[in-house]
Amino acid sequence: MKVKFDYDPGRRQGIIVGDCFQEVRERFSVKNPGAQFARMRGRYIPPRIYAITPGGRFDVGLGGEIHKYIEQTYSNSEINLSENFINVTTPKYDRTDIPKLKLKLRDYQEDIIKECLNHGRGVVVLATAGGKTLTIATLLEHEYKNDPTFKCALIVPDLGLVEQTVNDFNDYGCSFTASKWTGKNPLNLSSNVIVCNLGILQSKNSDVSWLEGVDMCIVDEVHKLRRGNKVNKLFKAINTPHIFGFTGTMPEELIDQWNIVGKIGSIIYERNSYELRKDKYISDVKVQVLELDYATQPTYPRNIKTPSERYRVELDFIIHNEFRNNILSGLCNKFNNNALLLVDYIEHGTVLHNHLTNHCSDKKVYFIRGEVALEDRERVKQIMEMEDNVIVVAISKIFSTGINIKNLHYIIFASGGKAKIKTIQSIGRGLRLHKDKAQLIIFDIGDNLRYGR
Repeated sequence: MKVKFDYDPGRRQGIIVGDCFQEVRERFSVKNPGAQFARMRGRYIPPRIYAITPGGRFDVGLGGEIHKYIEQTYSNSEINLSENFINVTTPKYDRTDIPKLKLKLRDYQEDIIKECLNHGRGVVVLATAGGKTLTIATLLEHEYKNDPTFKCALIVPDLGLVEQTVNDFNDYGCSFTASKWTGKNPLNLSSNVIVCNLGILQSKNSDVSWLEGVDMCIVDEVHKLRRGNKVNKLFKAINTPHIFGFTGTMPEELIDQWNIVGKIGSIIYERNSYELRKDKYISDVKVQVLELDYATQPTYPRNIKTPSERYRVELDFIIHNEFRNNILSGLCNKFNNNALLLVDYIEHGTVLHNHLTNHCSDKKVYFIRGEVALEDRERVKQIMEMEDNVIVVAISKIFSTGINIKNLHYIIFASGGKAKIKTIQSIGRGLRLHKDKAQLIIFDIGDNLRYGR
């Protein structure tokens, strides 16, 4: 059984041809969840979603996974890899020495950098609070030592992470120059590393043609690179094969995993939260679920037909419920250390902020939402690091990713929700070790209501 892998530089895609092509194409496909509903409405949508086109084309990073599957499945296969395909899927670095910054690397961080240099591209899955930024900084320092003129696009999810990442690079004593490209910070192509957020890259007014000339591209929190997201279009402008993605958690859906691997490369290193806790690199965690029973229940009017509208009725009930809010303020009053309360909606955050301000008189209470200036968010983080008895109510989209606070002992999930990655990422906000923290305690508020259950 003969199979050939090739690379099309014009389209920047891999190509597979061979005797087992149809079977392989089916293997890298999933059921299309929208197909059944489309048929009910008289429209046609293909029953499956494919990662490989009928012509055999695929995102080049997926080549390693396809190759591995064929080797494991067809023992008599004869696989031919073109030189172009090898060069773009495993663009190894010649130099593999690891430079030193101010902070000493942990053993697993050194292993990550070695894997990055040996493979030349790929995804690193490192549990939250495992030190991704220091690892990225050392990888960039290696590139700078090898070529002081190198250019890297470092893509992070939001403005807060742009600021935090550049500040961290300065703290680590990096030799390379790093600049911020945001709505407030102009593009500076003279710097080695341009740290930019997804918003500025996806803006229709932004010129992203400079991406074609970068020597390396790194995507932080790469789990956000889901199939169908607009950010996928950016990769058409990126010419370098040296692309790395870092995340604490890969998405559960196979088609989303294949999309990430296809754009970035195979998973080259993985270390989970349990391993980091066992080796005392991050804080231990205890979870307390507080199940609340209500004397009165929300009313779900019969004229409301959609589940989303009925859920909104229940959400309004818990947001303004005095019993529930008293539970939260009573809980916070028992803390001597800092607490983070995560909510999903501004209205909920406003109500909680006002309630906690009125009922937790000996504590400083802040509310972080989208319109709070970046400088003010940083100021609140610094206050939390320096002081105790601070309560921060925050919108989960803002504080669930990338923000690390060492002096944080309690996290309260004050809203409902069941998104796995957001939950895991939110827990990660408090996993950093601190001299006064024996463990991070999570309080999950479980409302014994129709949707809360």
